[in-house]
Amino acid sequence: MEVKFSKILSDMNYLFPQLGDFGKDVSAKDTPKYLRDSKQTGVIEKRFHTGGYAAMIFAGGTPDAAYQLVGGEKSSLLFSEFFALPESDISDMRVIKLPDVAGRLATLAYQSKPGFQSLIKNISDWHGYTDGWKREKWSGLVEIRTETTYKLVLIWRGELQLTDTVFSTPAGFTAEIPILENSGEFPWDMQVYSLSNSEPAYQYAALRYGIMKWMGAILGRYQELVGRKLLATMDQELNRQIDPWGWKINLKETAMTDAHYFVTLQDAEHAYRELFMSMGMLMNIVIGNNLTQRLLNETFEQLFPDERELLLSMRLIPAAFSE
Repeated sequence: MEVKFSKILSDMNYLFPQLGDFGKDVSAKDTPKYLRDSKQTGVIEKRFHTGGYAAMIFAGGTPDAAYQLVGGEKSSLLFSEFFALPESDISDMRVIKLPDVAGRLATLAYQSKPGFQSLIKNISDWHGYTDGWKREKWSGLVEIRTETTYKLVLIWRGELQLTDTVFSTPAGFTAEIPILENSGEFPWDMQVYSLSNSEPAYQYAALRYGIMKWMGAILGRYQELVGRKLLATMDQELNRQIDPWGWKINLKETAMTDAHYFVTLQDAEHAYRELFMSMGMLMNIVIGNNLTQRLLNETFEQLFPDERELLLSMRLIPAAFSE
């Protein structure tokens, strides 16, 4: 069976519905090899004649997870089960290249429970929800569809996360994420997903946000001690050390951004450990071990209790990053 390159129309259970295939003339059999060889994040979707579909997500060319959604019910598939699906059952197949952020959000969606749906008629409707999420410090995933756009947004502790937002049109993903309120084109079909803290994708997000928050606090305090020039020097050195690893992590002034899709929680833990160890050594050189240890301890205490507990469970703690 050859991969078809026709657009697939909107389906409330079908992620990125307006995107066509990546445009490469490749057989279904060769598609996984193409994604692996090109180290490409993407998804292979197989739609069934009887309704529903199966999806396999690749992170940087490595298979991450596979799922089947039939009759509103979702189940995990072994990779071998995904590839063994009978061709006679499949009506269409789609392969999409994804930015890493889109890939990890898709995984989070598949590992979450669909909640309520709503028709957002105007900006007041939207603000009614966002204000409520802020009050409740709610974390979840929000999917928004219009005739020409698709948005997937992570809400974390009540705040919309720009670094975990994807925006696509039939032409593909946009490099610049527009402010949702300015994207217009009401009404919006909104689907809300409730996160499950037992799922790997949730634990990965919790680790990522705990690390980014801690790093931001460290960089801010370090700047107070040494000034912007020495902070910029450390940022540049850490970014230089990150580059050979190929991680899509960047430090700029007092902020850390992470747009990488790590396949496992252990992969993310390893990256963060390497980054913090390097940072600890660089700070030791400039401000000394005692002040570095104090800075790490004080900023660690600024994290939420559940964030500290998660980092403690992985030994990502102040004592590990200062001599």
